[in-house]
Amino acid sequence: MKIKHFTRAFIVFGLLLFVSCNEEETAVETVEQSTEDLFAKNWQEADLSKFFTGEEMNYPISNKQLKNVLNHKDVYQIRFVPGILNNELLVKVVSIDATGKVLAEELVKQSKDLTLHNQLEKLRTSDFDKETITDSMVSKHILPFNDAANYLNSWMQKSSLYIDEMTSYNGMRIRHFALEPVVIKHMIALESDTISLSWGINSEKKLTTVFVPITNNHIKAATKNGGNGPAYDFTLPCPTACDPD
Repeated sequence: MKIKHFTRAFIVFGLLLFVSCNEEETAVETVEQSTEDLFAKNWQEADLSKFFTGEEMNYPISNKQLKNVLNHKDVYQIRFVPGILNNELLVKVVSIDATGKVLAEELVKQSKDLTLHNQLEKLRTSDFDKETITDSMVSKHILPFNDAANYLNSWMQKSSLYIDEMTSYNGMRIRHFALEPVVIKHMIALESDTISLSWGINSEKKLTTVFVPITNNHIKAATKNGGNGPAYDFTLPCPTACDPD
């Protein structure tokens, strides 16, 4: 009889433990989901003129972070997602599979010690030899240094009165920018300290990304005269390129 009572007590204890663990896991998932929703929600609803003040904004992404988001066999796309937490504008680098499932992500903070505008101005007349890139997918994302300088210059001269228009397509605020994994592999192969994501305004007067390799806080530029790194852009903005959503 005592054995039966013990068995029942053991079973009840096991059920309570199981329920408790499930509740803890659910709580963790809820917190993570809440943080994720808050990150995007704050970006969508924020008065961006308080964050985009006309000063250049640079986000150095380490090779380790880029490798981490690529370290999955099913990576379909790499996204660069702006968001706001604790009143700070951040960027998440996110890898997704073909269904849109998140595989890995890295959070990147702005570096106020890194300034690139003057460096890009000096590179205006320098040309990168695109013939050195054999992969057409990578080649199409190469941004001439002159255009990169124009993008940052437009960013610094923009009026906050038009920031909502600059950050939206058809009245919908941009959710993320995307690149193919092969482009990220090319960035990693440059072996620079970091790849900086900088905000710019493109020829369509829309918010865009400018990627440049950085070593010792200087652009590790490749030109026809030497060097080993180009600038990159032509990221796919969502909207309108949201596949998979």
